[in-house]
Amino acid sequence: MSEYVSPKEQRLIIEKLYYSTDSITSTEKFNKKYQGQLGRVGEKTLTMFEFARKLKKTEFKQYDIQRFIKDITGKDVHLSSL
Repeated sequence: MSEYVSPKEQRLIIEKLYYSTDSITSTEKFNKKYQGQLGRVGEKTLTMFEFARKLKKTEFKQYDIQRFIKDITGKDVHLSSL
C-alpha cells in the first residue's frame, strides 16, 4: 500500500525547507525554480515515494527533507534508498 502526501502537506514541508512562515510563497518559489525539471508540487496528491524523489533532486539537505517529512506527515522516509 502506498502512502500519500496531500498538497497541503507538500506546501508545509516546502515552507519548512525554506525556513519560511508562508507555505504559498515558498511553494511558488520552489515551483519557479524546479518545475522545469521536477514538475509542480503542492497542487495534487503525490505518493510519498514520488514526492521524496522530487525533493531529493533539489539543493536541500537530505537530513532536512527527511526530518520535515517526518514532522509534517509522521512518516519516515529514507532518501538513501530511493
